[in-house]
Amino acid sequence: MFGLFGFGKKEKDIAAPVAGTILDITEVNDAVFSQKMMGDGFAVEPAAGADTITAPCDGTIKLLADTLHAVALESDGLEVLIHVGIDTVELGGRGFEALTQQGAKVCRGDALIRFDADSIKKEGKPLTTIIALTNGAEKAKKIEKHLEQAERVLTVQL
Repeated sequence: MFGLFGFGKKEKDIAAPVAGTILDITEVNDAVFSQKMMGDGFAVEPAAGADTITAPCDGTIKLLADTLHAVALESDGLEVLIHVGIDTVELGGRGFEALTQQGAKVCRGDALIRFDADSIKKEGKPLTTIIALTNGAEKAKKIEKHLEQAERVLTVQL
């Protein structure tokens, strides 16, 4: 009953984790992401000089890949995956530095991963950074995209 008046409605804003040009996830040059096999979301082409991935929302680090190219956090039951670059798992961690650890509580804007853009590009890997809501289909009642707003790219109604 209270839901009719907006009570009990919880919204979560998901920010861009790195400065750059924001794209819809369907524009990513990787079929797994562009076809939303990992979930809906968006991507960022990092700006020149951008080298740090930050938490897009408050939450708990649930996964920090051994290869340091990806980190996932959980926030109010929503799973947010941040995948730095395309095919960067093949680098085995070269060009990445962890600034957090699994289980850590983080606030939006906290540094998670630092990357060396030049070394990753020299390896022939695009830096396109993907943000996917891996359980959004189950947890989100509604996902609104604001691709022109770095501070609130997604608004997820839980």
